Amino acid sequence: MAKYFFLLIFFLTFISKNTNAQSDTIQTFSYKDSTKRSGVFRFPSKKENYRKVLMLYTLKCYPKVSKYDNKYPCGEWDYLTYTIITDSIGNQIEIARYITPYGINLSLGPNGFTWIYDVTDYLPYLRDSVKLSAGNTQELLDLKFVFVKGTLPAEILKVNQIWDNGAKSYSYSDLSNDKKLNSKSVKIENNTKSIKFRSRITGHGHNSNDGSYPHCCEWKNNKHFLFSGNKKIKEWQIWQTLDCADNPVFPQGGTWPYAREGWCPGDRVKDTEFDITNYKNNDSINLDYRITPVPSENIGMGNGNYVMAMHLIQYGKTNFTNDAEVYDILSPNSAQIFSKFSPSCEEPKIVIRNNSSDTMTSLDIEYNISGGYTMKYKWKGKLGFLQTDNVQLPIFDAGFYRGDGKNTFSVKIINRNGVKDNYEENNILTSKFKMPDIYKDKIYIEFKTNNNPNENKYILKDSRDSIILIKENLTANKVYRDTLKNIKSGCYTFELTDEGTDGLSFWANASQGAGYLRFRKATGTTVLKNFGSDFGYRIYYSFIIDSLQKGIEPFYPEPENGILIYPNPSNGNFTLTTSGISGYYTLQIYNTIGEKIYESEINTDVETDKTINSGEMSSGLHILKLYNGNNRFVKKIIIE
Repeated sequence: MAKYFFLLIFFLTFISKNTNAQSDTIQTFSYKDSTKRSGVFRFPSKKENYRKVLMLYTLKCYPKVSKYDNKYPCGEWDYLTYTIITDSIGNQIEIARYITPYGINLSLGPNGFTWIYDVTDYLPYLRDSVKLSAGNTQELLDLKFVFVKGTLPAEILKVNQIWDNGAKSYSYSDLSNDKKLNSKSVKIENNTKSIKFRSRITGHGHNSNDGSYPHCCEWKNNKHFLFSGNKKIKEWQIWQTLDCADNPVFPQGGTWPYAREGWCPGDRVKDTEFDITNYKNNDSINLDYRITPVPSENIGMGNGNYVMAMHLIQYGKTNFTNDAEVYDILSPNSAQIFSKFSPSCEEPKIVIRNNSSDTMTSLDIEYNISGGYTMKYKWKGKLGFLQTDNVQLPIFDAGFYRGDGKNTFSVKIINRNGVKDNYEENNILTSKFKMPDIYKDKIYIEFKTNNNPNENKYILKDSRDSIILIKENLTANKVYRDTLKNIKSGCYTFELTDEGTDGLSFWANASQGAGYLRFRKATGTTVLKNFGSDFGYRIYYSFIIDSLQKGIEPFYPEPENGILIYPNPSNGNFTLTTSGISGYYTLQIYNTIGEKIYESEINTDVETDKTINSGEMSSGLHILKLYNGNNRFVKKIIIE
């Protein structure tokens, strides 16, 4: 299956909090080198062992208008930039790609904005003396490499550039007609045990016969294919549907929020990768790239172009027989890249990875806030070597975030496939986070629509994802006020979406007019929170009603909170988590007229997560009972 690289924004807390994570940092380009974008740098020797290499790519606007741009501190236009290594015989290999932001009205902050790439697969090139080029001179660049000491999941035997060196531009017509990137055989090393294919593709150009949309290849959603002979290995798309409109680097000038083919202004280019080991034939593998054909009725599109880098990574045998990794923490995390969805007090979200050759089917995971109570969760799935999965970790309620005030989230892998994980170096990960705004007084939401109210709706949910308020089918240029009253203490998340992906006002769509969103104190005229109207696709805002203020004693689950149901409301398929209790229990579910419609027995010491799929549940309220000789729990669940 295709997998996109995840942005490893855990770095700072990872290095400082994980006592096993020792590292070496290599500084290359810095802000003071405003014109230097290539050079030779001393990297670690081949004798040093590392398990991960992270590249920290930080941009900052010039402190004042510079000679490199006569209007704006950051460059006005979006440009392709490449991070490229040149080896001793002149071959170039691109290890990362970035598209600069539109600089009009843009601020990257006093310390700049950092994107982090996992470049571990290019470790063979990052040794000793390295000739490196990166970025351009539109913005100031600081580029660091962090080498995390330890053992790789598997030795990297070879990195092949399948068709051409570096990042090359090809016309859409040549790709469509198979004049470029056609069938090629690649030699496989003797000790290779697994093979990964990686593509880095961005579409460019505004070409068509009559100038009508979609222009190619920036604005055309094509399909990409990899074949081995006549066998299709994989089909994938790189169209960035909401990635641009959800970019945390906003608002920018230009058409920053609109969907594009494989890239967004002010963001790194995402790689697509997948395993192709099974297509090896003796000591070689045959590969052929193909693409959606140029439309016969609009052959002018063929004049558009794609910039491409295609790599084959060959791995030796895995170094550990039972190794899983906490690969990233998506939430809670105060890193810049997550700023559009942070702070948060919802269920934590992490990324796990399988680092062993056998299929990973289960993980036992523990997680907590520093000074708070520990939760347990059993993940079940199916991941091959180096495959990842996003995991949402259930919590009882927002009281999970009460702790010692240090605001540190920790997650730990205990067992993999029912057995203790045998490489502890990558089992623990932590992140720093900010607590959301806390409101003690009654508040109300004030929302004014623009000329396109059909594009907007907003939803208010609690920390268990239950809907408290939903507003849609709105009227143009109308002010809506929703007072939040009679709601319990806890965490709530408000989300306003715009299906046009151009916010409530946008320079390129002046005809839509302008709207606004505010949170106000229910009495008086005080504005508690004012949101910008140029936000792309969504405004995502978590806040707390009263209960998690500093100084209140830490929350620990009471007996009646020993179980958790999610999702709730449900379509009839839901999970019962019992990590807060121990022993054998009887589970029963009743409808509202008292009929028992479900019954089973659970050993909560063994089965902490019970998935229930019941077609017998009609829409409406149901009662779930869990009991034994000593304890009794009653929960409500809504079936939609």
